[in-house]
Amino acid sequence: LAKMLMITIAMACNLGGSLAPSGAARNLIMMGYAEDMFGLSIGFAQWCIYCVPFLLWLMPITWFVLNRRFKPTITDLGSALAVVKEETGKIGGGKWTRDQKLAITIFAIMLFTWITENNLLLQLTGVRFGIGVLAVMGALAYILSGVVNWRDYQTKVDWGVVWLYAGAIIFGRVLVDTGGAYWIARSLLLLVEPLGITQGIGLLLTGNVITGLLTQLMADGPACAAVGPVTLAMAGIVHPGTTMIPFMAMATSVASSFAYCLVIGTPPNAIVYASGYLVAKDYLRVGIILWVTNMVGLALLASIYWRWLGWAGLQAF
Repeated sequence: LAKMLMITIAMACNLGGSLAPSGAARNLIMMGYAEDMFGLSIGFAQWCIYCVPFLLWLMPITWFVLNRRFKPTITDLGSALAVVKEETGKIGGGKWTRDQKLAITIFAIMLFTWITENNLLLQLTGVRFGIGVLAVMGALAYILSGVVNWRDYQTKVDWGVVWLYAGAIIFGRVLVDTGGAYWIARSLLLLVEPLGITQGIGLLLTGNVITGLLTQLMADGPACAAVGPVTLAMAGIVHPGTTMIPFMAMATSVASSFAYCLVIGTPPNAIVYASGYLVAKDYLRVGIILWVTNMVGLALLASIYWRWLGWAGLQAF
């Protein structure tokens, strides 16, 4: 039971991170690449509209696989839930505290501005802030409201992760600026050309497989930052204009979350592994199966749902 619950946390975090741009840094990385390379802006709500069905479709499949691979002998969690309820009741005497209310309110406002920053907020202010600027404004609001102080950010935020992503993004930018991304993209297209998968959904699947394999060897964010310019360049070469770009951007980000097989694949994997309940092979027991099922699920999402919505669906929001 402990193994199933702990590895479920990691797999659920990996799966759910694709739902919205704020779910993972890799999403914001691909949005930035699409805008920098092709001048294409993908909004917060637009991303959600396209990616939420992926989560809804694969959540029960993930649950089924985890329950089959880790069959718990304990099925009644009533006593455990009672302890959790008792512990949470001790916080603030069971009532909402001032800091809790402020934290929820500020986050709700941030979420609203993220969703509307490409339409309503832009119309009201005449300024396109961007998700990153709005996030920093929210962080400042937490300080000004007294919910946190600067020392909390200084000591309790893992700034090493920030620098890790910054370095990965720089690597991707160098590939774009030097033309290396396009050279690699052309080489890959020539390699898969005999297979007849260099157009449309076939091209998308090619990018997904490349990303999904690379993310097993390195963290999902850096993998996405490294391969993102290449997959977008592939789409730009085969489909001139921006028709294929938003789909390739979202697909690359989602595929980079399929880092299920190794501990180093994603931060959730490493955090859960540090609990001591799991061994490395536990990730392989479920990871290989989930990699295949989620890759098939992404292909179905793209070929059916994304094709039905089309590019007009992105422009509608």
